[in-house]
Order: sequence, then C-alpha cells, then structure tokens
Amino acid sequence: MTLRPRLARSALFGLAFVLLADGSLPAQEPSTYRFLATAESDDQVVLAEFTPCTESTRARCGVHTIRTYEVGLWPAEIEGPHGIVVSPDGASFFVTLAHGRPFGYLQRIDMVSGDQTGLVELGMFPATVDLSPLTGLIFAINFNFEDPTMAQSSVSVVDGSSVAEVARTATCRMPHGSRVNPQGTHHYSGCMMNDLLVEVSTRTFAVTRFFDLTPGAEGPSVVEGSHPMSNRCSPTWAQPSADGSSVFVACNKSAEIVEVAAESWTMTRRWPTAPAPYNLAVTPDGRLLIATQKGPGTTSVWRVSDAALLADIKNSRSVASGVAVSLDSRYAFVTLEGVGGEPGTVDVIDLRRHAKVASLDMGKQAGGIAMVPRH
Repeated sequence: MTLRPRLARSALFGLAFVLLADGSLPAQEPSTYRFLATAESDDQVVLAEFTPCTESTRARCGVHTIRTYEVGLWPAEIEGPHGIVVSPDGASFFVTLAHGRPFGYLQRIDMVSGDQTGLVELGMFPATVDLSPLTGLIFAINFNFEDPTMAQSSVSVVDGSSVAEVARTATCRMPHGSRVNPQGTHHYSGCMMNDLLVEVSTRTFAVTRFFDLTPGAEGPSVVEGSHPMSNRCSPTWAQPSADGSSVFVACNKSAEIVEVAAESWTMTRRWPTAPAPYNLAVTPDGRLLIATQKGPGTTSVWRVSDAALLADIKNSRSVASGVAVSLDSRYAFVTLEGVGGEPGTVDVIDLRRHAKVASLDMGKQAGGIAMVPRH
C-alpha cells in the first residue's frame, strides 16, 4: 500500500512552519501551549503553538503553525481525520480516519518524523478517540454515520503499543463523544439515536451501565436487549468531571446539559443551553465546563458549582466543533469547521478574561483537537 508523502516543511495561509534545520521540533518554552488539530476535508493534522502576550513575549506572542502532517492512505480520497489523542510519552499521536471503504482506521504518527508507525482497521466511521491513563488503551467510537439503518454500533479498543484492536464492544445507535474518566477506569459515550449515556469498563471492555437521557424519563436503563430509537436529547458528547464523580452530557437536540452522578447513576442536574451544544470540556481544576454550540456559533463557559453561565463568546466562524483545555485551566482551544471554501480555524479563549485572544486558520473543516503535554 502506497502512503501519501509527508510534508517536512511548507507554508499554510502565510504562516511558515517553525522547524529546526534538522527537521526536528523546537523545544517548548514554559510560557507556551501546544495543540494538535485535525482538518477533516484536507486530510491534515496541524501542530500549533500559542504564546500569551506579555512584556517578555510581545515579539513572539500569538498562535502559529509549527508543522502540518499529511495523514491518510489514499491520495485521491478525502479520508476525514476526526478524533485525535497524544501518546503518554508525547512521541506520537493517534488519529481516526473516518471515511473508509467501508471501514475507517486508527493511524499512529511519529511526532518528529511525521511517519506512520502503526495502522489498524476499525469500524464504520470511527470518530472521537481517547486514551485510558490506567491501561494505556485507546477507545475509538465507531460513529456509523453512513449506515441508513442506524444499526447498533460499537467502541473499538486498541493497544497503543502494537496498534492492534483488542476488543470491539457493541454499544448503541450512532455513538459519539468518546471520553475516559480521570481514573482511567471507565469510558463514556452518548448514543445520538438512542438517547443513552453508555459506560464501558476499561479493564473488561464490557458495557457496565446505560443511562436514559430522555427528558422526563431520566434514569438507569437495562444493559441487555435492544434499546428503542429515540433522539429527543440526541447526546453528542459525554464528558467526565475533573474528579470523575459525575458525567456531563450535551443534549444536542433539546439544547441542554445533563449531569449524571457516576456513583449513584442518577441525574443531578439538567440546565438549558444555546441551540445545538456539541462538544464539551472541563478545566482540570474542576471549576469550569466549556461547551461549543453549533446553533449560534458560540462557545459558552459555565461554572460547575452552580451551573451559572459566565460567558457566551462569539466564534470566528459559524460552525463550532471541538474544544480542549490547557492543563493549567487557563485557556480553551476551539476548532471551527468553516463553510464552503473557508479554511478551518482554531480560536484561543482566555478563561479568566472570558475573551477570544487569538485565532489560527488551518486546513478545511477543523474538528478534533488535543493538547500536547510538556515532556
């Protein structure tokens, strides 16, 4: 199989890649933040760096591209890189290729060389992906978007070292929003066409619990058996809290956020949002919940303690997608898909000032995003 050639150096929208003479990545300064973002309609992953503006950084502050990685297998196809996660050692990243024929893939890319170092076929339309800090295993949702029957789909479990699928757990219809709790013990996702929150053990790979998110009928649901079609909530994201005690769910259709207590498996709160909340993230300090909203093209910041809306920030482009938060809880990084011929964009939001402080244009249809930890 012939792989698409990789770009070592180039320019994107007028921003030069900042690589050292030997092609390696420059060391990360303490004052900077790095992230990876996917461009679904250009089969690219961008590595970028944001430097806040201070007196000492004024000459180099802002956000810029360090490198663009070409991902995918077929040069003539748009394969749709969607979900992305960084390996624990920071040496590689894993990206799902959503548009396979008929199946998609998980691809491992070396961060320095840009070479593919692993590849495994997954299910239909693999989308959001996360990694368990307890086991090191990767969990990729098979979204199954193109199946007209909306049959029961699954989550693929992949060993990051061998890049081999070790399990495929059947879950529900059109799952989305793959996230693992901070303890690494359980994986959570939502079922857009079943109105369910799904919990999977990261050690046994079995579904341990379902939670019905239907407004007015919230509560535990049976694990065995076929669940009826329902999309009154249509959950697009399931985000564990910073301490793992609860799970926040974005109800895209009913425009609400639902909080479910992890231990008692009961609903503790449900509050309204702007139309079409899509992706969620929590700050590592546990104080804030950030939601992207496809309806108004905004990013909302909520205080977790009392569900108070602290800010509703207009994005640079109208179609909001993914969100990631810096490890110090200071900044949120939001991907925006763009419309028509527009490029994708990443907005940087200061979570203290509740303001957009920088933006970066990248390849078309910016989607998945992940912070790159310092090593």
